[in-house]
Amino acid sequence: MCPIFHGQFYSYYTMINKIFHGLEEDVGLRDVEFRDMELGDTKLGDMKLRDMELRDTELGDMALENIALEDIALGNGNLDNENWIQASGPCDAPYFRKSFQVKKPDKASIAICGLGFYELFINGRKVNEECFIPVTSDYHPRDISNFLYPMKGTFTHRTYYDVYSIGEYLRDGYNTIAVALGNGWYNQKDRIVEGRQSFGEPRLTFHVRITGEEDRIIVSDESVRWSRSEVTYNNLFFGEKHDLRLKQPGWQLPDFDDTDWGTAAAVPPLETQLCPSDCPGDRMIRTLVPKLLYSDESRAIYDAGENISGWVVVNGVLKDGQTIKILHSDELSPTGELDFLSSGGDSQIQAVEYTGNGLQETVHPKFSWQAFRYFEVTGHRNVSGGSPFLCAVVHADVAQTSSFRCSNETLNWLYDAYIRTQLSNMHSGVPLDTPNRERLGYTGDGQLGCRTVMLTLDGKRLYRKWIRDVLDCQDQTSGRVQHTAPFQGGGGGPAAWGAAIVEVPYQYYVHYRDIDILKDSFGPMLHWFEYLESRNEDGLVSYGEPGGWCLGDWNTTQEILLPIPFVNTYFYIKALRTAAEIAEILGLPEEKKRLEETAEQKKEILVRHYYSEEENTFCGGVQAADAYAADLGLANAGMLDALNEKYAAMNEFDTGIFGTDILIRVLFQHGYAQTAYHLLTADGPCSFEAIRRAGGTTLWESFLDMKESKNHPMFGAVTRYLFSNLLGIQYCGKNEIRIRPAIVDGLDYAEGKITTIYGVIEVSYVKHEKVIEFVIHCDERISPTLEYGGRVVPVSSGERIVVERI
Repeated sequence: MCPIFHGQFYSYYTMINKIFHGLEEDVGLRDVEFRDMELGDTKLGDMKLRDMELRDTELGDMALENIALEDIALGNGNLDNENWIQASGPCDAPYFRKSFQVKKPDKASIAICGLGFYELFINGRKVNEECFIPVTSDYHPRDISNFLYPMKGTFTHRTYYDVYSIGEYLRDGYNTIAVALGNGWYNQKDRIVEGRQSFGEPRLTFHVRITGEEDRIIVSDESVRWSRSEVTYNNLFFGEKHDLRLKQPGWQLPDFDDTDWGTAAAVPPLETQLCPSDCPGDRMIRTLVPKLLYSDESRAIYDAGENISGWVVVNGVLKDGQTIKILHSDELSPTGELDFLSSGGDSQIQAVEYTGNGLQETVHPKFSWQAFRYFEVTGHRNVSGGSPFLCAVVHADVAQTSSFRCSNETLNWLYDAYIRTQLSNMHSGVPLDTPNRERLGYTGDGQLGCRTVMLTLDGKRLYRKWIRDVLDCQDQTSGRVQHTAPFQGGGGGPAAWGAAIVEVPYQYYVHYRDIDILKDSFGPMLHWFEYLESRNEDGLVSYGEPGGWCLGDWNTTQEILLPIPFVNTYFYIKALRTAAEIAEILGLPEEKKRLEETAEQKKEILVRHYYSEEENTFCGGVQAADAYAADLGLANAGMLDALNEKYAAMNEFDTGIFGTDILIRVLFQHGYAQTAYHLLTADGPCSFEAIRRAGGTTLWESFLDMKESKNHPMFGAVTRYLFSNLLGIQYCGKNEIRIRPAIVDGLDYAEGKITTIYGVIEVSYVKHEKVIEFVIHCDERISPTLEYGGRVVPVSSGERIVVERI
């Protein structure tokens, strides 16, 4: 291996990949000692992991519900990069259909990719209830010279396709495959604030394999017929327009007359890697009945009751030729009108229009979701029916695998708001920053929140795909990691955002024990370290790309005071330490040693530049600077006491998205749980309770700025401490879990559960006058111990344990 000298990484990441993918037999799982390893940022102390099991369990198993695994195993589900077609005339939402004859079909599968999004029907039946598929990716090279943020480099690209078993849909005789296409991200060309992002016009390819009395292969080609649909406009950000008079009833059926339809045009292959998808698509999860707030002859305003991502569903008879228009917003103005400021402003309004055909219809958008709490319907009198409007909650089909309740309503709200926020920001295989204004997979937000997602939701399949997005968006030449993945523009910082290439694979391994993720990611991690060294001044990570952003912490409650190099170098050191742990897991002791040495060198540089011995503080102690230092092991007892005293006296946060998480973690870790609890439940202007009192049902982008998004998960990273610290659920290795609750004044009871790869563990406690009563339930594969008041007690599931209060 090439050495690391004075923080300089020599490029050997390709050698690492060869080791892992060419010499698998030499790099196996081995007995590994971990000291002071953090899981969910909770110290575990000395521990040993032996005989790690790489198998799927109840949580996110590999029985992929929408992929015909048997067909893929037989090679029947492969989709080659040929047979692409598109409409032969301008059309953003075309219909395609192909009819064929087959004798007594037995088994059949289809591999299909429709870009941007598609709906698939066979003989009139919709094949899958998922929407916004295939999942989004950086599909193939495009012109990136016009992006707002400076963009250059060489990247990898992939396009996902889906595979379905369709034997049950076919019949003896004539059959029809029908597909509706929409723009999705592939042809997003109307929101250009980040630059012109379109990859091209919608296109389609499919491959059908049928076995039976006769075997058949059917592909998309110029025999496919196409027509314009009733969807006359569709854009992810701006909404859709449907003219229901243009509907063609029965267009998905074999006996439909498509004589007037055109012939599809063949188009060249894409410069991409086609990959079968195992990532969950979006689904309609639940429905809400909105409350009417205001109505007159021309319009009506409704409240969905909570901030959601999804659709307004219209059910009724729309008058022939008459139009209704639905506008969506997060907020109302003081006068009761829709206020669009927090969801993109007046220049980016989410609007949906339907022109009626005089028939009973149930309609909603097909190729876009809206994010809103309030909506206004203009022309609502043109719809007849008792309750013509319903709200559908739509997001990635990701299960909630946790629960939490306690005696403090602020913490109950925090958990509920976080879950609602995070789920409504998971779309088309990407964890987003906000579901309306930007809709981007920011790597900074993603690395900050990934642990909390994996702790509270079943993120296994979605994050496996998103890690691949992060790797694809790394410049193969410089090692730079983009600020969004898949890359669609957006600003950030070199280390706090780029750290996703280290933190997300590591947390994925910690939660799901998939070592292949680490093998695939370790070389790119080292390449990214090389890039950070190229952003170096005096040993600090000090700048990003020329002409671009270089952020440190973000969205502090007041002016950002923390020096940007301080924050970026902190994240560099954290990533080096995490990569050293990964090197040990992968059996690379020399790399572990070199990474640790570089981390120590960077810590010395950080102390030299930012520590004041006279004041015993870093950066003057502004915005939790000393918590950053403490998280690196650089704080002494006096500094920690001063940090605690400062925030114990405050009734709100003064930190940004990273500092808030670091501060709460450090306070819990160093024995200041009461102050951590105090901040989480504070009711000052910059607090979670302030958002709750203001009527928020989701987390906000900013505690103070009312112009910012009202559905933004990044501050929700602290939600995991409800489990790891207040309930005390902490992994010790493999299936061993310690329950180390931080019992604080003001919290009389708490209960919650999480789901691990070894099963469910549920913890509850109730304070009585002199004792605390604990009850712990867990699956039989989990071995829990309770640690409280100096006692270590092995626990049987369902056992009631009473200990004296201290």
